[in-house]
Amino acid sequence: MRMMKLAAIAAAMSLCSAAASAENLVFMTGPSGGSWYPLGGAMKNILEENIPDLSIQIRPGAGLVNLKGVQDGKADLGFGMLVSTVDAVHGREPFDTKYDNICHLASLNPNYMQNMTIDMSIGSMKDVKGKRLTTVPVGNTAELATRAVLAAVGMTYDDLDGVNHSSVTDSVNMMKDGQARVFMTITSVPNGSIIDLTNSTNTKFIPISDGELSRMKEQNAGWSRLYIPAGSYPGVDEDVPTVGFPAHVFGSCNLPDETAYNITKALSENISDLGHIVKELSTYTAKELAQDPGIPYHPGAERYYGEAGAL
Repeated sequence: MRMMKLAAIAAAMSLCSAAASAENLVFMTGPSGGSWYPLGGAMKNILEENIPDLSIQIRPGAGLVNLKGVQDGKADLGFGMLVSTVDAVHGREPFDTKYDNICHLASLNPNYMQNMTIDMSIGSMKDVKGKRLTTVPVGNTAELATRAVLAAVGMTYDDLDGVNHSSVTDSVNMMKDGQARVFMTITSVPNGSIIDLTNSTNTKFIPISDGELSRMKEQNAGWSRLYIPAGSYPGVDEDVPTVGFPAHVFGSCNLPDETAYNITKALSENISDLGHIVKELSTYTAKELAQDPGIPYHPGAERYYGEAGAL
């Protein structure tokens, strides 16, 4: 009997020890219909399969919301857009204080400003004046990007017929139903919801001119010239000049160095597995993930990139 009690105590202690060693992290990703939500789920699988005793809870989010979540300690990991993250770290608008708990883990694919219309009379961003627009909710980097593009042609939301702030999926449905004439967001190319729109509705992508890009860079140097490649979507027969910037994975600077190291290592060694969600990632290596983001690396991530010869 005494041996059985001792065995039971030992088993209980073993379970307690395992529970104590398990690490549970919250990962804020993106809204339903965007590429970040499934990408976050795929990353969760990679990390849990390669890091013992790690458990990750995925939560939907958005670029600015994710930054605040990690800064305030409500999440441990998040997706962000580098332009917004740099602003956050430096305490620039729309942030009212410097975010000092944001550390870089991995640079990801470029994200493209995608401005679509079902109104074939619209040939440039200036022609959007007086039209009804749909874009993502306030609190999302893509919504700030939408305002930045409008500002580059001297417009605000007040110059439009109205603005809906909806999920990517709902915005696509509004365009299909004719409830909105223009849809603006920033995401990867191609995007599944936008493919759905271009497959079902006569849609045109609105280009961004060099002058508009120059005015945007005056406000935030993180903007760069990108092109939506011909063939990315039905009806896109030529490269479309647009703008954008990379996405990245960041974490709390309070993450243990070993945890950040293991996360960075697991992502780097399995990044090509994410190519079925974001095509560009299929060819990424540690070198691309280690691209200098203009904000501090987490010491654990920096150690891994140094060992991998990527810095």
